[in-house]
Amino acid sequence: MNIRIIPELNYRHFEEMEALELQFYDATFITPPREAWSWYERYPHTAIAAEADGRLVGFVNLFPVKPAVYKAIQAGKFNDHFMEMDDVAGLSETPLHMFLSCVVVAQEARALGTTRQLLKAAVRQYADYPCVGVVTDNVTADGCTFSERYGFTRRCRSDHNSWVYEQSWEDFRQAVEGK
Repeated sequence: MNIRIIPELNYRHFEEMEALELQFYDATFITPPREAWSWYERYPHTAIAAEADGRLVGFVNLFPVKPAVYKAIQAGKFNDHFMEMDDVAGLSETPLHMFLSCVVVAQEARALGTTRQLLKAAVRQYADYPCVGVVTDNVTADGCTFSERYGFTRRCRSDHNSWVYEQSWEDFRQAVEGK
């Protein structure tokens, strides 16, 4: 299986993302493909996906959010299921407060380094921007394990029964790059 980052996503990829997510999450935690596609059209830096043998095998959503949204996520008071386009920060709104909202990789692609490959590509997109912190909101035990493996610190239980983790952008970047 040869994994490659998809250089430009299309609507079909977002349908495949939903199908992959449904293997791990309840539908109530998944942004519908049409909505996710509209976000990508406006903010193409928010989604990175990988494929193997012509099929999507993983994706990452990493993007800047407005400082007030970041603080609400950090405090466990913001469910990203209700996130709106205006909650995303533009790249000119620096420093950037990052939200790693989704990391999904097909089981058969995990042992091939797909997660790290996706994360590296996502982090590279922000190399020219000052980022201060990154927060995650984990709805599964695997999500918590992922956050801990990459050096995040558990902050709190959210008001929607997930676990919130956080770390500095620099520590996250180093964990992703293996430094």
